[in-house]
Amino acid sequence: QKAGVDGRRFGSVTNQDVSEALAKLGLAVAKGQVRMPNGPLKTVGDHTVTVAPHSDVVVEVQVQVVAQTA
Repeated sequence: QKAGVDGRRFGSVTNQDVSEALAKLGLAVAKGQVRMPNGPLKTVGDHTVTVAPHSDVVVEVQVQVVAQTA
């Protein structure tokens, strides 16, 4: 994602973005199953989000947001 020199992103990473990234890895996860306790991710770095594919199954997933290079 594009980011400024201070590490803040232009825009934010949403549950839809996380769902699409997981789909590229072969994991079918609906955006409603991705839970972001602190809201959309607005800074580069590692963030923990929760994926709940079923009410009895909850998994923490580490998401790495990196700045896009030119």
